[in-house]
Amino acid sequence: MTTGAGSAPAESHPDSAGKPVRGWAKAPDYTDDPERLAAIARATARDRKHYLRGGMTEIECRTCHACVLVKKTSPHHTSVQWNDDALDRCSEIAAIRESGGNPALLPTCPRMSASIDHGVAEGIIARESPVQDPDGYW
Repeated sequence: MTTGAGSAPAESHPDSAGKPVRGWAKAPDYTDDPERLAAIARATARDRKHYLRGGMTEIECRTCHACVLVKKTSPHHTSVQWNDDALDRCSEIAAIRESGGNPALLPTCPRMSASIDHGVAEGIIARESPVQDPDGYW
């Protein structure tokens, strides 16, 4: 049987436990196994929480009061997640928008950076990678 690039045969194949599974081996179809689907959904939700919010601390800009999520993974690396409300509150971003510039090209808001540095100095934000959460994720 030949298939075109990117297409997959609809044959069944065994999973790691030897149970037959329909679909492509790299993207099996578990519609007949609700327990497996539920386990995959739980793992996906856990991964999403870990990658989007894991170890992040909310910090407020001391100038404009925008709130962002922050995580320090090393002394030289800081992850910052902005939300729409924070983007709307930030005067640095507003000034760039008003001048016709692209705020995505701003490496960071210097006032928010100062607020993050203050949060680190005060111990609100951990200086490096946070401790694992109870599920064993960072």
